[in-house]
Amino acid sequence: MELGYFQKDVLIEKLAKKFYAIQGYVVPESYRMQSATHPAERACVAMALFAVEEFQLITEEESDEYESDEE
Repeated sequence: MELGYFQKDVLIEKLAKKFYAIQGYVVPESYRMQSATHPAERACVAMALFAVEEFQLITEEESDEYESDEE
């Protein structure tokens, strides 16, 4: 499953805010984490990017395995 640009952007924002909340911080819903300059906020965005990319790799690998099993 390939995420569209806007879907990926929304997912990164949502994950970054969740990772930030795990650390005990709260930001307004309208706050854009990807525009942040604070190191802790930037780290949360980096973690979110990594999580989305890993998820996409895993789903691509599973899709490839499923297709090869059908052949």
